[in-house]
Amino acid sequence: MWMRVSKRRLAAYLFLFLALVIVVISHKYIWLYITRPRDAGAQVADLLRDPAASSNPEILLKEANRLAWLFNWPKAELLYIRAEQLFKDKGDTRNEVFSRVGRIRAQSETMSWVEVSEILGKELDLPIAKSDQKLRLWCLAAKGYTDLEINPVSAKRVWTEAQGIAHALGEQEWESRAKGELGFVAFLEGDSRRAAIMVGDAFLSAKASGDTGNQVRLLEMMGNGFNEAKRYGEALAFFERAIKTSGSNPDAGFPFMAYEGESQALAAQGKMPEAVGKLNRALIIARTNQKRGHEAMILLSLGELSLQSGDRQGAMNSLEQAGQIAQRYNFFRTEGQAMIDMAGIYRDAGDLKSAEERATLGVAASKRVGDRYYLPRDLTILADFKAQRRSTAEAESLYQNAEDIIDGMLVNLHEAYWSSSLAGAMSATYLHHFELEAKAGNVERALNVLERVRGRTAAAVLENKVSFSKNESDEVRALEDAVSDLQLRLMRSESPEERARLLDQLVEYERRLEWTRTERRDSKPGWFEKPSSLKEIQGSLRSDEVVLEYVLSEPNSYCVWISKTQAGLEVLPAGRQRIEELTQKYLADVRAKRENVVLSNQLYDVLLRALPAETNHERLVIAPDGILNQLPFDILRDPTGSFLLESRTITYTPASTVSTVLRAARVAQAPRRTFLGVGDVPYQNQGHVSSKLEKPTAVGQRIERGFSDTFGTTLSDLPQTREEVLSVNQIVGNDGVLLLGPKASETAFKSEPLSDFKIVHIAAHGFSDTQFPERSGLVLGVDSNSRDDGLLQVREIIRLHFNADLVTLSACNTGVGKLQGEEGITNLVEAFLVSGAKAVVASLWSADDIYTSALMERFYTHIAEGQDKAAALRHAKIDLLAKYGRQVPPYYWGAFILVGDGGSPIPLGGQ
Repeated sequence: MWMRVSKRRLAAYLFLFLALVIVVISHKYIWLYITRPRDAGAQVADLLRDPAASSNPEILLKEANRLAWLFNWPKAELLYIRAEQLFKDKGDTRNEVFSRVGRIRAQSETMSWVEVSEILGKELDLPIAKSDQKLRLWCLAAKGYTDLEINPVSAKRVWTEAQGIAHALGEQEWESRAKGELGFVAFLEGDSRRAAIMVGDAFLSAKASGDTGNQVRLLEMMGNGFNEAKRYGEALAFFERAIKTSGSNPDAGFPFMAYEGESQALAAQGKMPEAVGKLNRALIIARTNQKRGHEAMILLSLGELSLQSGDRQGAMNSLEQAGQIAQRYNFFRTEGQAMIDMAGIYRDAGDLKSAEERATLGVAASKRVGDRYYLPRDLTILADFKAQRRSTAEAESLYQNAEDIIDGMLVNLHEAYWSSSLAGAMSATYLHHFELEAKAGNVERALNVLERVRGRTAAAVLENKVSFSKNESDEVRALEDAVSDLQLRLMRSESPEERARLLDQLVEYERRLEWTRTERRDSKPGWFEKPSSLKEIQGSLRSDEVVLEYVLSEPNSYCVWISKTQAGLEVLPAGRQRIEELTQKYLADVRAKRENVVLSNQLYDVLLRALPAETNHERLVIAPDGILNQLPFDILRDPTGSFLLESRTITYTPASTVSTVLRAARVAQAPRRTFLGVGDVPYQNQGHVSSKLEKPTAVGQRIERGFSDTFGTTLSDLPQTREEVLSVNQIVGNDGVLLLGPKASETAFKSEPLSDFKIVHIAAHGFSDTQFPERSGLVLGVDSNSRDDGLLQVREIIRLHFNADLVTLSACNTGVGKLQGEEGITNLVEAFLVSGAKAVVASLWSADDIYTSALMERFYTHIAEGQDKAAALRHAKIDLLAKYGRQVPPYYWGAFILVGDGGSPIPLGGQ
């Protein structure tokens, strides 16, 4: 029972709790916070106009260093120039060198990066820079920041030496900065796992020590990492925080990277005017301060936005300017991207010769800087041009090279959902290579390319039985509790300002939790192996089965089909855009409880009618692509007007490899218990968690199991779920474990021996978060005696362990999630598959409570009769049509799909 406490006292308790969390997280960070140097305060007086100060080089150098520490190089530059001259006049060689290095670094964007690196290298060779360790540290840092732009290998060597010197000198802030830069180098090398550990630890150190400049830089780096993974919602949170942190100190340098990254994320979310406005503001400041590197990057970004808006001439003008600046100052990374972008414009104009020339220049620049992360993108574009010019062998070699590099990065990642994001972000490589093989009629090669990315992360985790530690450290548990508390506060908050602040904190603590878990996990380079071969896939199929693996592209889409004895590849009569339009319109009608026979027929014609007679099997295994992940195929109508449901048994899989691995899986010990059921969660009586929330959406008096946002929206009781769970338990043996009413809590569920149940059935509210996929989850009860928040989320599910033949998510939108390009979809279904379930039943839209309960009763009746899981779900839907009439719209019976191995029955009792 919840105790009533004042808001002020509650706030005090929460403050004390968070303080305790920080203590538990690391004593090091507390010590850094206590001993951090105090900011000298904004010194707005112009020291150069003060006769006393302007003739005192020590004062000038101290202020210049303070500004440089905040990355405010334009303000620091004149001070370094004056100090350098004064120290030279005094014969103080040591401080003259110190000031000169500062001046060189401040002026670095007005010179060639290569030239700056060479000059700083000579400074490091000076005898005094070899003997004076503090001076050497300063010189190394200046060179390290420079070499990151042109030579990550050199930067790694420089920052490694700097980190060692900083440690020996007890310079903890410099040691932290070196660790952060080495993390960025690891990212460029493709080792995202190591990068996450190093950057995360550096950020926490910077925050604890009050290092504003490094906080901003690391926040920008992390935002860019989320941008690269196409996780734009999370990226924006980091960029906005970087800008806010920078703005908190009037002497901090302008956060160019945050503005550049924020514009990219905004554009990706369709907020083009806002994105352009951000860049134009940053461009003015870059030009005013002669920040040529950022000027080139901003022009590059403006060119790419113009390209997205269809303004090819404007794009070319901006890209040409960016390329010219980059070439003049040896900004190789920017030059490479500008060349690649211009190559695309020439290609679209039909000038393949100029396109290939620009692409070759871009790849050369990318190789020169040594960025492993960006090289696959550039190799893919060059391969595209080779393919268009019919240099097939060269194109194939370039694609394979790019895929090998991506595989190398995924091996190092070893974090399921980051692997999915990265593979999805780089899926263009696999798609274009697939199209090359498809056009050549190489079915097996095309399938191999597809399987190399499709559902790859889930398949790898399953095949290698990668498990997540149950014995979490105190540090991890403290962070989990902090996340849980923040989510509870979000659910209760009625203040938009407080909610914005809590969401900001939630993003930070989620990342802390991820960094900490990543740091404690052993790397297993062998975990990411080759996908299943065509022969292996065929060997796993029944004689009455055919796999239909779709690929959406332009101008045409494709379907790879695989039966027990044959395989083929068909070009579909529509491209991605047309299929997306038809699917979106049809699903909009379905969700509005309308029947649209015309659209249903059109989708059938595009997706199925064009397939050969060899695919006319009774059982279909669908591996969807893109928006097809949201379409239940059994609601499509064939030319006779019948639903596909009436003639085919359909299951779904992320990829053929995943299906093959699931069918071949063997467990050490079969589950001994039959059923675990969860239902009748008391949403409207959980310590006032939802007492202020909106009324539920309803169909007449029927409650829908759904809400779109966990924090602050509808949470209504689902009274029908008690009878549903009781009924299912009775059908499958009447000896199950039932968590109903107050017992239906997250804590109680996770306390059960989950791996010992054949069937796990959860009838509750569910939610999907497409921007933060790890937050998607099921809403269970809150146990007042635990720290759990009642949200059973993806990031928690993947750390549970199931051996279940079937997990049924009798909730809304549990099959919906974030589309990750050719990698597939990240959602609750994948989480349960990864954690050991052989099959998952989930819904693609909000489920009507009464119809769902009726469907589930029939589904489990057929399972108890000995039918396999897929057939049982099909016959349950047919039963509803027979009972309520064919005029009942698909909305009421078509939402649920079965993903995974649906071809096996579940032995119950004496079966």
